[in-house]
Amino acid sequence: MLLIFSDTSSARLTYILQLTLEEMLGVTYELISDHDRYVSHLGPKMVYAHDPLPGGLFIEASGLLFEHTIVPRDMKVKRTEGLPVIFASQHPASALSFDPFAAAFYMVTRYEEYHSRHTDHYGRFLVTESIAFTEKFLDRPVVHEWMQQLALQLKKTFPGLLMKPPNYRYAPTIDIDHAYAYLYRPLIRTLGGIGRSMTRGEFRDIIQRIHVLTGHSPDPYDNYAYLRGVHKPFGRQVLYFILFADYGGSDNNIPVTREALHRLLRELDREGIVGIHPSFSSNSHPDRLESEYTGLCGVLDRDVTLSRQHFLKISLPVTYQRLIRLGIKEDFSMGYASHTGFRAGIAMPFHFFDLLKNEVTPLIIHPVALMDVTLKDYLRLSTEDSLEKIYALITAIKSANGEFVSLWHNESLGESGRWKGWRKVYEAMVRMASS
Repeated sequence: MLLIFSDTSSARLTYILQLTLEEMLGVTYELISDHDRYVSHLGPKMVYAHDPLPGGLFIEASGLLFEHTIVPRDMKVKRTEGLPVIFASQHPASALSFDPFAAAFYMVTRYEEYHSRHTDHYGRFLVTESIAFTEKFLDRPVVHEWMQQLALQLKKTFPGLLMKPPNYRYAPTIDIDHAYAYLYRPLIRTLGGIGRSMTRGEFRDIIQRIHVLTGHSPDPYDNYAYLRGVHKPFGRQVLYFILFADYGGSDNNIPVTREALHRLLRELDREGIVGIHPSFSSNSHPDRLESEYTGLCGVLDRDVTLSRQHFLKISLPVTYQRLIRLGIKEDFSMGYASHTGFRAGIAMPFHFFDLLKNEVTPLIIHPVALMDVTLKDYLRLSTEDSLEKIYALITAIKSANGEFVSLWHNESLGESGRWKGWRKVYEAMVRMASS
């Protein structure tokens, strides 16, 4: 057990110690403010304060974890033997050249997003505004790397200190924005789709639509049996996030009243877990979020506890506050649509800390490392280059003993149109991630 002395206690400090020491490194610890008890303790001990105490390991506290407000910061990044670090230490006695706990807190709470004024056309935080992007460490799970540096110092100082880090995990997730490409859509939308295809000269699409509607070809988005076959050999349980919203704008799944959709969702929920994919319009119309949630719970005949935002649209802390009120326990939206990597600098689940309320919440955040659309549309990578990117991310997450969350869409596995050839990418990813 590691005894930690700090002359100031706070919700922030308690939160980040729990996440980094206990959950990430597997270190049992006790936080105290009793000076005499610290001095008399003969076992492993550490000081987290502005000044050291005799004995033990000293980590200079930058002060961030003792604050209660959100203050815009001009962050400076230094590199120590190639490792990017923030909150550099000035004290010569500090065991590390930076404050790893403040650095971790800054990243996982998304501190920088609370005072960012620039967004993309969907109202999302710009990756180019993030310190990880500008300082070129977005593809590194730096929080784990920082804690590994601390672990080295702890092992060096206290060889007998037990550490039991978690095991690597893989969580395959599928977004269902369109349950079917052609089936079960209202006649007016089917006719509209044919009209658009004719205007664009997409005659193959018209022929395929007719073949599907007449029962001569399978719907290209109906890839659920395929997904079952890919994951069954590895014993993986797939998480499906369903857009269960009324038609309009960026939300255009088949009607939520269709019994065919209900049958599909119950089937997927038996073999995997179905979560909600809150509509894009629910961001500006919160009442729709509750309606969508209630409707999906009714179809599944249970409370839905998992979610992922449509278009990965997150506005902190409002989005997560709404999900908490709804009853959502775990969210899988923490990633960038335009880039792969680690938005929060971490590759494992963590509790959302609400900076406005300065408190830890029950909502668990699962960071997303990559998305199919990111690889193909935003980064414009070939299937071969995509596999290289995927391999590098999985390798980094395995080294961190983290959780690899992949985000794919059922429509990108149809082996037709612009997604032809991408099944081999998905299958290779599943093999790599499951090995």
